[in-house]
Amino acid sequence: MTSRRGFSLAELMVAMVIAGIIGAALARLVVNQARFVGTQDAVMHARAGARAALNVVTSEFRAVSDSGLVAASRDSVTIRVPYAFGIACAQVGGATIVSLLPAENSIYSAAVISGYAWRNPVTGAYSFVQPTTVSSSTLTPCADSSITTLAVAGWTARAVSVAPNVLATPTGAPVYLYQLVRYAFAHSPELPGRLALWRTVLSTGVREELVAPFDTSAAFQFLVGYTLAVQTSAPADLNTVKGIRVRLVTASETPPEGRTVPLKFDLSTNLLFRNNAQ
Repeated sequence: MTSRRGFSLAELMVAMVIAGIIGAALARLVVNQARFVGTQDAVMHARAGARAALNVVTSEFRAVSDSGLVAASRDSVTIRVPYAFGIACAQVGGATIVSLLPAENSIYSAAVISGYAWRNPVTGAYSFVQPTTVSSSTLTPCADSSITTLAVAGWTARAVSVAPNVLATPTGAPVYLYQLVRYAFAHSPELPGRLALWRTVLSTGVREELVAPFDTSAAFQFLVGYTLAVQTSAPADLNTVKGIRVRLVTASETPPEGRTVPLKFDLSTNLLFRNNAQ
């Protein structure tokens, strides 16, 4: 019977060293992979936040009309947002009857009027009546038979009474109803010490946190004059502003694995609007 020779101590030591090296390499690979995934996840969340904020502000900023920029600073912008358009078709007491053009029902139903604007047919300038109340009118069609109150699928023909009519809006003048909306970068109660983008409807005071968190470098900048020169602070004459550069610098909620600060994503875009264009 032959004897079987076992492993020597040296062989065992060599095998243990090799296994340790392989184990350390595998551990480092797993850690690096976890950190990479964490970093990618943080970037994706920051990017998604910036794009979500851009989607919210784009439609309302681009709707700004003559003198529609009411107040502006690095952290806050207040605009007149039109939500319904029509034609003035009658005067009843201290109110103007407006035949409304078909509009998006969901937007119209959700809006709360701050005021209305009418365009002077001679000068082309808009005048604003604010604050304003609006109510349904029994004048459908309008008293002026040359103006037709329209109806389409999903939109019932309607005329509304807006008051007061202190400026005697002439019959046939284009009119739009608007609400005052403020966008602002301010502190988030959900994420203490971090900023959020807020939307406030001034006629109701309803304030909504849209997206968070943002880095402190997030800001509104201003495209001024016909050359669209970029200014970091609002000019004294807001009618010279032809657009807003929205700098949406979002951040991950927490630092990813292996980092001490949250990751940032910088999305900047120019939103041009009419605002007293000639």
